[in-house]
Amino acid sequence: MNSILLIDDSPVVLRELETALRQHLTSAEAEIRSWAPAEEDHKDPFETFSAKVDKDTILVVTDYDLTGQGRTGLFGASVVAWSQALAVPVGDYSRAMKNALPAEPNLFELRVPQESQKAAIYITAVFRGFAWIRSELSSKPELLSKRSPPAVIAALLGALDLESQFALYGVRLGATSAALVERIVRTAPADVEPSTEDRKGLLGYIVGHLLLNAVLRFPGPIVSGPELTAYVGVDQSEADGLGSIFASAKYNGPFSELEPYYWLRKVDEVLRPMLDQLNLGEQEPQTYGELHRMALEKSSGRQFTRHGCKRCAGQNGGFWCPFTHRAVCQRPDCSVGANSWVPQGASICRIERDFYDEWAPILGI
Repeated sequence: MNSILLIDDSPVVLRELETALRQHLTSAEAEIRSWAPAEEDHKDPFETFSAKVDKDTILVVTDYDLTGQGRTGLFGASVVAWSQALAVPVGDYSRAMKNALPAEPNLFELRVPQESQKAAIYITAVFRGFAWIRSELSSKPELLSKRSPPAVIAALLGALDLESQFALYGVRLGATSAALVERIVRTAPADVEPSTEDRKGLLGYIVGHLLLNAVLRFPGPIVSGPELTAYVGVDQSEADGLGSIFASAKYNGPFSELEPYYWLRKVDEVLRPMLDQLNLGEQEPQTYGELHRMALEKSSGRQFTRHGCKRCAGQNGGFWCPFTHRAVCQRPDCSVGANSWVPQGASICRIERDFYDEWAPILGI
């Protein structure tokens, strides 16, 4: 049976998180294993970890600080490293030191919310996403013949024509994880042949993280609700209302339980007849965001709340800054295109100008 391993030095927190998880995951769907290292102080932590993680472990979740009960020498960072070496998805959170972890994860790391109910929702969605990917790889062996993780993503999502765009998210995957490279190097000797199970496990690990931490994080072929509002030049408060307008564009693939996502090309399909009916007259829009909003307002017969950009008073939009989490447009005083900051496949991402000017010289890009 698929399993999740929860690690925290507080048994009370472990019980609270497991109880919250059971509100979303049944015992038939997942075995939840718990480990409070402080209760087993006499045991070697790596041996204990290895005994609790097996081929059916879908996800490991650990607290960042595991020393709160007097246990020394063990931190969540160690658990993250052990999990990554096994190609097991791992999420960490900081309960005691709330600012100890960056809000944004690395490509092969997951950042779990601190509050137990929010954490349970996140863990459930991530567990089901990785479990579904693993199941598809097991039931469809032809996926193993695909040449790259982006090709597998395109096949899994039924979007073969988008493979080239997904490929722009997967450049130099090996450079992002030393553990990944080391695991692959183990097969270098001529007498070491990776098993089918090893290949499925590693491919599922890469595909899941690439989809969750790159494709869904940086909008391009798939956009979230707030990113959709930027694309059509309206305020983020309109996200729920747009959900009904673009219901046919809804993304229902892995990790879709985290928040509403939409296929951008299907969004464009919904917008197309609206744009065809739009009589611009003297109202020539400056940007795609303004054009999309005008089409929506014409079609729905109502005014949409504009976003809060002070440069254009919310008139424009059309793009999304993944760092400031705001709508931007192509005006040179508003944003810049920066492929060194975001994946090339993130077609509606641009970096807000003020943010870019502040940090680009320091980062040297």
